[in-house]
Amino acid sequence: MKIAIILIKFLFIGALFIISNQNLYLSDAQDFSTFVDLYYAWLDELSVHALEITGYVMNSEWLPQGNVSIAGLEG
Repeated sequence: MKIAIILIKFLFIGALFIISNQNLYLSDAQDFSTFVDLYYAWLDELSVHALEITGYVMNSEWLPQGNVSIAGLEG
């Protein structure tokens, strides 16, 4: 539930940034259309970057290489 609320807040704040940075008035049909186009372009870029990060994490080597000893635990 917390993740869903955080995600909704993130998307809402992103929309507010788009509206304020572009000086859009959502009551105007042309500005609303511009907002929708910019918002979907932002979501598209967000998904592309999320996929790139996920792919990088998935392809990373997480196990240590070779014989690694931890000081103090050698017996």
